[in-house]
Amino acid sequence: MLPNDVLTPNGDGINDTWIVINAERFPSASVKVYNRWGNKVYSTKGYSNDWNGSYNGETLPTGSYYYSIDQNGDGTVVLTGWIYLTL
Repeated sequence: MLPNDVLTPNGDGINDTWIVINAERFPSASVKVYNRWGNKVYSTKGYSNDWNGSYNGETLPTGSYYYSIDQNGDGTVVLTGWIYLTL
């Protein structure tokens, strides 16, 4: 799995959703995204490259967000990093 580090959900068709390359190869993957205060803003099991930078139906503010990916869904986080969200 290789996550993209930028998300621009502005409707132009480029980086409108967060792309994690090879996500389909890990159907049990657990993906979590946190804001800078450590609050979880996104969580899913079996990522489908469909997160558009929203939380509770609202687009999140521009900024950096921390992610963790447990590609086998067994509690072992194997990928962590930052994604930058901007419009």
